[in-house]
Amino acid sequence: MLAARRNNVSVAALALCLPVLTLSTACGGGPAENPPSTAAVETTRDGQCQQFESFSGQLLVGNPPPVRTGLVPVQPGELLPGPARPRLDSVDLEPTLDGETVTFSLGGDGSMGWSVRFVQTPFLRGTDGAVPILGSCILQIDLTSVDSNKAGDGPGLPMRLTPDGDAAAVVEVLTYSSSGTVTQSFVGTRSSTPEVTVDTSTDNRAITVAVAH
Repeated sequence: MLAARRNNVSVAALALCLPVLTLSTACGGGPAENPPSTAAVETTRDGQCQQFESFSGQLLVGNPPPVRTGLVPVQPGELLPGPARPRLDSVDLEPTLDGETVTFSLGGDGSMGWSVRFVQTPFLRGTDGAVPILGSCILQIDLTSVDSNKAGDGPGLPMRLTPDGDAAAVVEVLTYSSSGTVTQSFVGTRSSTPEVTVDTSTDNRAITVAVAH
């Protein structure tokens, strides 16, 4: 398990990694009906967010092939293999005793980066429109060097996950298909002071973000 790094504030001890959840992204909610707009975001906030934490790290997934070093002779017309890259297999939202967890299950082989941070206005990579997501606080989760064309329902259309009940710590989760090699998810929280921890597991090939009230 890799340790998460929290910027700006002290890092709480990370919990043991939760088991990988198996719900396929194909079973996620439907796409957002309207394109992102700043007005949509401003009208869905329940309160002013009081959290400014950020986390980031690296995760080695599977068994990537060794990287060539030095000069390697190449025959005319020979095509070099592309870099090994992990893939995002599923995103799952599950309840816990004090909140919810969002688990990103990974497959393939390769090294990837990840970051989790609170943002005032969530922007989708490559666009100038704000993401229309409900919540008092918004967590932006970026997975880099990852393939995830199956994460959303089309360009600009996210997979949407919502918890059961109105007392959940998470309001909704939106996950978009990759732009380049970056996959973005946004988590809206009910509280303006949520507690967040991040666990990573090389054995389970997963990144788990826990949100508590």
